[in-house]
Amino acid sequence: MQKLLSLIIVALVLYNIVKLKISSDNNNPTVVEQTASNNTTNNESQSSINNDPPVSLNGNLFERTVSKIVINALKTEEGKAFFENILQPLNKPIDTQDYSIPVHKDLVAPLFKINTIGNGNIGPASCGHVVTVFYQISDMNNTLILEDTKTFTLGSGSVMLGLDNVIVGMNVGQAREAIIPAKYAANIKINDNNIDHSYRVNVMLKSILPQNFVKSDEVKVYDDEIAYRIPLLCGEKVAFNAKITRLTNGEVLYDSKAKGQKVDMKIGDITYPLIFSYALQNKVPVGMRTIIAKGRSFKALGSNINKIISQELLPVDEYLMLEINDFK
Repeated sequence: MQKLLSLIIVALVLYNIVKLKISSDNNNPTVVEQTASNNTTNNESQSSINNDPPVSLNGNLFERTVSKIVINALKTEEGKAFFENILQPLNKPIDTQDYSIPVHKDLVAPLFKINTIGNGNIGPASCGHVVTVFYQISDMNNTLILEDTKTFTLGSGSVMLGLDNVIVGMNVGQAREAIIPAKYAANIKINDNNIDHSYRVNVMLKSILPQNFVKSDEVKVYDDEIAYRIPLLCGEKVAFNAKITRLTNGEVLYDSKAKGQKVDMKIGDITYPLIFSYALQNKVPVGMRTIIAKGRSFKALGSNINKIISQELLPVDEYLMLEINDFK
């Protein structure tokens, strides 16, 4: 079923790219010419974006959502060049640069310089899980400061917030090496006057509870804007609008904007759907993130209280679409 869903998503994305390309060629050739030009100024690019006529989106709910993602990606210079290259013969790209647009860029791994060792067998850990880990914390000269085996909730920052975020995504039996900047290690104190420290961390994951997981190969993640800034991290608070829709019939199960009240939560709060923390952690708070996943991922983690959807009414075996935006 997952392979079929992936094939459908890829086909719909390519279909909408081609449809949008044909529409641009027929109705506004000057925009395509400006896209291919290397001499277009930033002001001219912004002007053409602002003055483009609105595009009428047809099709079902999922097709319209994918169309919006493609259109917003085309508003960036990287996006235009990337899609133009897709539509050219493979041996005749319009630009020699290698353009790529990841729909879900991992910004946490480079932030903490994470290196993962081994594969593990149970997981992955998400923000909100209770984990047992063995960890070592050293200074940048490899002098050991602290080592311990501890059980805590990811997002609590009981050791250091940076450690929680290094553990997110691990499987039981895996180990990770990372470097934690001082701002994410507020709980660690050493005996000198230099407060601008980074720390080397080695951690091994021993257990995860409860064993309710969001499998990355069962979830599709789309961002409609490309941004490279410090992402939201496990344990941080954020307010945002959220909308949950059934893909089978388009029924809206939850819409915070329609209710007139944003979701205001700490990433890792187990009274909210597990998929919320999964979607928020590592998200740069701009644009919209769209998540497609089975209803079971919308259960609250280890709790009978679900502040968003009654778990008794949750269609656990259906695919649902979560849209989060308007971050504060």
